[in-house]
Amino acid sequence: MKKALCITLALLFTLALPACSKADSPDPAVSASAPSSIPAAFVPSSDSQREQSPSQGGTFANCTFNPTLFGGKLRSCAYAGNGTLLVQADKLYLYDTTTSSVLATAETPLRDFDVQIIDRGYILSGMGDDGMMVYIYDDSLSLHREISVDELLADDFTVSETGVAASTDGKKLAIAAMRGLYLYDLESGKLTALLDLTRNAGTSNIGVSMLYGLAFVQGNSQLAFYGGGTSIPAVNGEDNFSIYGSIAVDGSNLKLTKSSAYDIEEMQSRAGRLFCPQIFTKNNGTLLWIDRATGKVNTLSFATGEEGKDGVYSSEWGKYVATAVLAGNLTIRIYDVDSGKLIATKVIENANAAYFNRIPRIYLLDDAKTAVILLGGGINEIDTLVSTFEFGES
Repeated sequence: MKKALCITLALLFTLALPACSKADSPDPAVSASAPSSIPAAFVPSSDSQREQSPSQGGTFANCTFNPTLFGGKLRSCAYAGNGTLLVQADKLYLYDTTTSSVLATAETPLRDFDVQIIDRGYILSGMGDDGMMVYIYDDSLSLHREISVDELLADDFTVSETGVAASTDGKKLAIAAMRGLYLYDLESGKLTALLDLTRNAGTSNIGVSMLYGLAFVQGNSQLAFYGGGTSIPAVNGEDNFSIYGSIAVDGSNLKLTKSSAYDIEEMQSRAGRLFCPQIFTKNNGTLLWIDRATGKVNTLSFATGEEGKDGVYSSEWGKYVATAVLAGNLTIRIYDVDSGKLIATKVIENANAAYFNRIPRIYLLDDAKTAVILLGGGINEIDTLVSTFEFGES
């Protein structure tokens, strides 16, 4: 698209975006570049299914996602609580979707990160140039503390981008590393090894060979994790298999489950639930999720067995899950986790097929029942396209 036409469309959509209107209208897709020149283009979408469940009644919160407020290339977002998002572009932005305003900015420390909301602030963790890093901010994005996790471990190192989790009270870090599982007290500076993988950590019939991701559960008293395991005693010709489990923060009560028929790709930590999508090669259209309060394991079945291979996305509170299906366009299906019902389907199209060569980033705002979709955020050669739509009815 020519630049002059893009700028004209940008001006038009500056008026259209803030409403997040419930009226049926095309979804805009705005690409983020420099603040003085924001190209824009339609990302046409069509409702192919919308189903109301009894739990979806009520008045929606206002929701607006205005990409013109961010400089540089818009890459990703993260939930920041109460209708706010942390937006990763040329800077790190704290953005309020209810008022369409930037509340604070900071220098962007990481290309991708996980966020734990704590009292009056945020803990960000992710891989940087020097390995796993943790940044602790207050609610105005003033940096209070920076931690190099690999330096902290000294004789060990993290191998997974989701290898660090923060407790909800902001007092502890859990670390899944190459040789063990650790708990770090942010107040005292004490580092405790909960599992030593070099000494055959495990239960009577399963040994832990690798740890990939983890989260605090049950009021920060337990850690849930996933990784790789081996049989005890060893079975000839058996490869490592996927495991998930839990352990108390004092190192007791280790529990492991073998899940060779369900190979976990990642662990998405949300306010009330943990979601564990499968790797795409073993995907069978189901999603394992764990109740953070009770530790109970549940399964959600998608409408088709192909769903989940192109991404599974959970909402901030964990009430909703979206799947993406890429096939020359993007089909998004949204499910109510409690009922298991498919509640909305949206198709997004664009003439540039490059936008559908990689999985998108989808963010679901529970209170506003609005989905924010970023296409091309991880592809440097193209602008990022943004689309929003509502998936419930008042």
